[in-house]
Amino acid sequence: MIGIFWVYKGTVFGKARAVSEGVEHVGIIDSPDNHADFWDSDKGYTSLFPDLRFREYMDVPRGRVVYSVEDHRAVVYMDRTLFSDAIKRQLRIFFRLEDDAVVWRTDLHYTTSGDEIDHLFN
Repeated sequence: MIGIFWVYKGTVFGKARAVSEGVEHVGIIDSPDNHADFWDSDKGYTSLFPDLRFREYMDVPRGRVVYSVEDHRAVVYMDRTLFSDAIKRQLRIFFRLEDDAVVWRTDLHYTTSGDEIDHLFN
């Protein structure tokens, strides 16, 4: 599975799709979904976490799972605050990657650090 996700209060939520539903860009199959549109349109997560109703999508640690055609494995890009064995285990379950090879990477695009965000826009 590929897709977008957030982790809030130890819970993974987002949108997972089959790799066959993705779009290929230079050897990477990516989900057609993006964080901003999902956050604004699918408010299902607010039933789990009502306090998120007034937060922006970039305020919650997030990431994306893509599929590398060349390497035949999932690549997970995520906020550096999410790098723990427990969260990786939850992501494997959410995206059905339990038995698959996975590469874990940080990406400044998914940061929640104020300093890193300022650096991106300056």
